Amino acid sequence: MALSKHQIDRKFPCTIKDLRSTIHLDHTPSTSLSQALFGLLNHRRQSNIKRLSAAVTSAGASVFAKTQALDNIKSRIRVTLGKPKRSGDFDWPVEEFLNTVEANDRGANVAPLIGYGYKKSRLGLVEEFFIITHMLEGHTDGLQWLERNPTQIERLIKKSFALLRSLNESHITHMDFWAANLMLCESGDLPAKGIDLENCFHRKPHYPSETLGFQFGFFYHREIYRFVTEAQYDEWVEEALGQYENVNLENFKRFYQASKHTKIGRKERRRIFLEGVLDLS
Repeated sequence: MALSKHQIDRKFPCTIKDLRSTIHLDHTPSTSLSQALFGLLNHRRQSNIKRLSAAVTSAGASVFAKTQALDNIKSRIRVTLGKPKRSGDFDWPVEEFLNTVEANDRGANVAPLIGYGYKKSRLGLVEEFFIITHMLEGHTDGLQWLERNPTQIERLIKKSFALLRSLNESHITHMDFWAANLMLCESGDLPAKGIDLENCFHRKPHYPSETLGFQFGFFYHREIYRFVTEAQYDEWVEEALGQYENVNLENFKRFYQASKHTKIGRKERRRIFLEGVLDLS
């Protein structure tokens, strides 16, 4: 169930505005940080790019902002009215925001969310949506870390699988779980953190074994295959499965094997979670 506007307003009570842009935050920012945030949004528009993700630093405060333009009238109307698509899903930027709110509320290992915002057109329709999280200082994404430390592939795998299990136990099912969508601490032995939660569900999967098989297979398919043999990866997956209960191994293996070697689009991934179907046509 989506959060109500009242619930969202309580989480992000501070509102700042600049012309037709509005940002809602969980705290009052400094004037310089506010200016820096609006400056980033203006940069995206002037650069004429659809999506932009970047760190914003001002007066010693660092946050991470991700902004995306809504590219058609239907999505603008839906987001303005707070309505989902016919499928029941919200548009991708709103999905990411709602999933990140839920993940934070459940104490999941993800980047802490501090706000969101939007820009409206002259007609009053939302034409751009953005979310703002704490900057994960001292962290780097798993793929960059692995490129620099290819011999430490097992360490990355262990931390990644631990994060995947932690998210699944919180009923945050990440359907775009790959090395670049997790952040590793450069020093110390802290748990990894998940990012980019747009293609996620914040409820139990309808088909848990099929979904889990996809998640493990997809993780291998997205770049990990370059750093480890398939046989070794299979061994690590088998070891990780020992921490899960009631896995239907036949269904798991069918989706796992297919997902290791096949490009699966975002919509097809959602069908795995909702219908237990892998459409490779």
